[in-house]
Amino acid sequence: MVNSMEFQLKRATKTLMKNKDGNILVCTHVDTDGITSRAILEELFNRLEIEGEFRFLKQLNRETIESIPFKEYNLVIFADLGSGQINLINEKIREYDIWDSRDHSIVILDHHIPAYCKIPDNIIHVNPWNDNLDGGKEICGAGVAYKFAKMCNPNYTDLAKYAILGAVGDIQNLGGGFVGLNRGILEDAKVRGDIVEFPDLQFYGKHTRPMFVSMRYFTDVRTDLMNNDSRILNFIKMVNRKYNLEIDPREPICSLSTEEKRAIGSEFLSKCNRYVPLSWIKYLPKVIFGMSYEFSGEMIMTPLRNLEEFSTCINACSRYGDYKTPLEVLKGDRGRYYSRMLYMLNRHKKNLFKALKYIRENVEIIQRDKFQYFEIERGKIEEGIVGIVAGMSYSIEDVDWKKPIFAIKEGENGYKISARCPKLLTFAENINLADAVSYASMKVGGSGGGHRFACGAYIPYKEDFIKYIEDRL
Repeated sequence: MVNSMEFQLKRATKTLMKNKDGNILVCTHVDTDGITSRAILEELFNRLEIEGEFRFLKQLNRETIESIPFKEYNLVIFADLGSGQINLINEKIREYDIWDSRDHSIVILDHHIPAYCKIPDNIIHVNPWNDNLDGGKEICGAGVAYKFAKMCNPNYTDLAKYAILGAVGDIQNLGGGFVGLNRGILEDAKVRGDIVEFPDLQFYGKHTRPMFVSMRYFTDVRTDLMNNDSRILNFIKMVNRKYNLEIDPREPICSLSTEEKRAIGSEFLSKCNRYVPLSWIKYLPKVIFGMSYEFSGEMIMTPLRNLEEFSTCINACSRYGDYKTPLEVLKGDRGRYYSRMLYMLNRHKKNLFKALKYIRENVEIIQRDKFQYFEIERGKIEEGIVGIVAGMSYSIEDVDWKKPIFAIKEGENGYKISARCPKLLTFAENINLADAVSYASMKVGGSGGGHRFACGAYIPYKEDFIKYIEDRL
């Protein structure tokens, strides 16, 4: 059977139209990519006047797949999940005796690495990896959902903006901008005027933080400016004198002119050169300069203007199990649900601050040759933010910023693993944390995966996990 995305998208479209009057279930993941996938598919169904049941899935595994009564639906669609669990889906449809059934179809719209197994004709698998395209950077789950919507009607390019937000949420612009299929989707959004793209500094909080605060938390390179406001203010004064500028460090980065951004970036690059190994210097521009992506219809200096900050707002809700709020905001709610999102964002920031304080004061950072890790006792940090806290831990002096870090959190039925490393490390050392975590978790009877620089796993016990990580890295 032909596996190309184009061919499978055509099959998926025909299958949707064939079953438009039947029972349809749509299951999507719960991160930014998953929620934007859902926004696209809900809007597609509305326009095609298709009734469908929608469900969020935190993960698809042996437990959660039991909640999906495949035999009750003519069509089940998975978006931003399913490819890595095709073997489980196969098992279930065999169990339900609907393997190769013409009355029961499954469509998978995903970008994760597929599990290797034979699939029947009634599973339509749309995935860039089937075309040897890197699903980690060329297109996200929402991008595949958008391609599906556009195959249904080429005029639905107004949905491209959701796909680009999903791609930003999955950090597919890691190298500073978008490539591959993402590039084409971005062009659709730009032609419509929904998204603007421009060169920018790669500090976080361009619309919502004073510039000195954005610089304070930059951890991709550890310099003497990190966590040191007085040095940052002196640094900006030096830039003002040298370039005859009047940059106000209290203003957000979005308020700077191109000339001012260029001056700050150039001097910051010079400073970073002194803190990295010689072989890493050529990669520094990638973590300091890049493209910014903004929604043209959102107000400046709000959390929804910059796509990276919008993604944080979504995570501030979804990581605590609130998926409806970001979905409604994506659909355009700027009243009750937007107010709740801002409340959740504020709470999220407080939780992160408290969690980082706990790590700094109570947790030992254990150093190994090629990585480092720390353990979190049950109940000390909420599970949904462990990965974010692992990334933020690079602001702690005991953490070696030139090595990956693993957080191991004890749960009720095992352990949650979150792994992170600075972007510079992925460029300079070609680190692939997803490969290491997938291998080590499988060895101890768990499962895991993700991205080269950020990933996670669930494992039943931890004793040999670290040894296997050491072997793989």
